[in-house]
Amino acid sequence: MSRLASLNPLDPAVVENPYEFFRVLREEAPVYQVPGLGFFIVTRYDLLLEVLGDQERFSSRSGPGVGGNANPPEELIAIMRKGYPPVDTLLSADPPEHTRYRSLVARAFSGRAVARMEAYVRSVAKELAMGVKHAGEMNVPPQFGVLLPLTVIADQLGVPRKDMPLFKKWSDDSVAPLGGMITKERALECAQSIVDLQHYFAAKIEERRKKAEDDILSDLVDARLDGVEPLNVSEMLSILQQFLVAGNETTANLIATLVMLLIQNPDQQKLVRDDPSLIPNMVEEGLRIEAPVQTLFRMAKCDTEVGGVAIPQGARIAVSYAAANRDPAVFADPDRFDVTRKNAREHLSFGRGEHFCPGASLARKEAQIAFETLFDSTKNWRFSAGKNDFRHVPSFTLRGLEKLWIQYEAA
Repeated sequence: MSRLASLNPLDPAVVENPYEFFRVLREEAPVYQVPGLGFFIVTRYDLLLEVLGDQERFSSRSGPGVGGNANPPEELIAIMRKGYPPVDTLLSADPPEHTRYRSLVARAFSGRAVARMEAYVRSVAKELAMGVKHAGEMNVPPQFGVLLPLTVIADQLGVPRKDMPLFKKWSDDSVAPLGGMITKERALECAQSIVDLQHYFAAKIEERRKKAEDDILSDLVDARLDGVEPLNVSEMLSILQQFLVAGNETTANLIATLVMLLIQNPDQQKLVRDDPSLIPNMVEEGLRIEAPVQTLFRMAKCDTEVGGVAIPQGARIAVSYAAANRDPAVFADPDRFDVTRKNAREHLSFGRGEHFCPGASLARKEAQIAFETLFDSTKNWRFSAGKNDFRHVPSFTLRGLEKLWIQYEAA
């Protein structure tokens, strides 16, 4: 365990480049209790499948972030009292409650619904690509990566595009506390953002009660199934917050990361440009090698064990998708970006089982269309000299580049 003694998963240097830490964990302690932090990290692919697939032993009610549901400071509680009570819904509920939420939102993100959206997503992507095509240079995250999924989710929610800067701020402030690396002052700012988000969407919900539109907000308000209680306002707000984050942060991070990987691996970029049918598999490989959601948490519902390690009831368990996605027992040469990888789709970046991401089909479609559009409109990608440090937003939970400046020519 000597190599582990000096490694702290919340050390900024480890968070910035976690893959050596994950490799050591997989080899020496695939179920590892972090000294001083208390929670266990599970890093081996087969053990993640065990935890993710066992609702009887492991609960999602632990809270998705590093701090879990630990007692917040009084100042933060005072801010949150101005909003609506928190509710465990899609991300942090267990069956049967979770099953109810999934069934009520299934229509919005079904494969059929996403297929109907394809032409519309292409029109948004083309509009954005035309805006940067002749510029010769762009910062990929804010100028394309963020704008595509954020525009799509704003339009699907039925809220005006002029409010997108607000949605981006609320989305960023919703996920910042999850990573366990922000100050108390920043945590209070994030709490106020969540309250602002709640009041904004509560007003929109009331508008849809009076007049329904063809959007997700109306779908949530009108969602009805025989024998299933309709969603109340607090539940709808929780789900909308998750839609906003999942419909923005993760896809935006994936797009920027893939641009970086393609420039770093010109042979792989040539393969996929020469054969666009590889784009869907390239997206899966990007999800595998740089999981936008690196880690989420579960809680032991009873005294149990995983991989021969005793886990006491109430202990929190970090399931590391990012580590499992580079498990050499499943993925040959796992640190290599390979757009032709045969089993790329076996990654765990969307989770597994009951909590498999309901927006996975939309995220995949957005990323595929993003690169079809970017390849059609731009060529000769290279990094802008002196403008990139390739650093990621500090977070144990999510992974995304702070910036990515590239230069190119119009195709």
